[in-house]
Amino acid sequence: MELASARVWVARGTAPAMQRAHSHDDIELNIVTRGAIEYLMGERRLRVEQGQAAVFWASPPHLLLEPEGAPAEVCWAHVPLSTVLTWDLPAADLRALLEGRPALAPVPADVDAVGVWRRWEADFASGDAATALLEVQAQVRRTLSAARASNGGGQAPVPRPLAMAAFIMDRFRDPITAADVAAVAHLNTEYAMTVFRRAWEMTIGEFLLRRRVAEAQRLLATTDLDCAAVGYASGFGSGSSFYAQFAKAVGTSPGQYRAALAPRRHSSPAR
Repeated sequence: MELASARVWVARGTAPAMQRAHSHDDIELNIVTRGAIEYLMGERRLRVEQGQAAVFWASPPHLLLEPEGAPAEVCWAHVPLSTVLTWDLPAADLRALLEGRPALAPVPADVDAVGVWRRWEADFASGDAATALLEVQAQVRRTLSAARASNGGGQAPVPRPLAMAAFIMDRFRDPITAADVAAVAHLNTEYAMTVFRRAWEMTIGEFLLRRRVAEAQRLLATTDLDCAAVGYASGFGSGSSFYAQFAKAVGTSPGQYRAALAPRRHSSPAR
């Protein structure tokens, strides 16, 4: 079931076979209720077992691998990144997600995921999207918190593709170049571009553009800055570049995007 006004999608059922990787600019929440699923994300694999929840940014291409044995049963939720950016998540959690580090944690034994999803579907169907979205937010926050606790607050060594992505996430507002990104990983520019594309299935420039557009969406949703100021604050060097790139990525102008959000900005308690 999809809530068109908020572009939130929730579903339950058998994990589908995917022939090719895909991407969508959402934060994705999965809870596996039977079996297990495994994603290929860049050069890494993420396996989610029965009774576990996973939260990740779905913009980097990812592929759901062919399951072993009987198909898994999964509860899925996709929430637009622009909505999640208004939730004021802990900075460390949001940074990890946007750097491509999924959060994986066990679901508490007393949580009936299928029952929760049924309630969300009913809320969406009845028009009570705000209540359902608050509960989706709570589940995402609990998963992020549990994942952080299970990691002991520490971090594994950062592979080069993640180090380059992290640099872009930190410096996206600046006029950075591919050479700047390559220097972080101590690689020459041409090889760094190859490593980055192999891991993320997009160029350094495309990744940088996605991050700038995501920031522009956040500012349009949460501030009253005029559109030109939003573009400069998001790292675009000129107003014309901002308007053209935003429209190409989102499918609408910045002003139209903000206008479509207006009812939710003034009435939704999920902000």
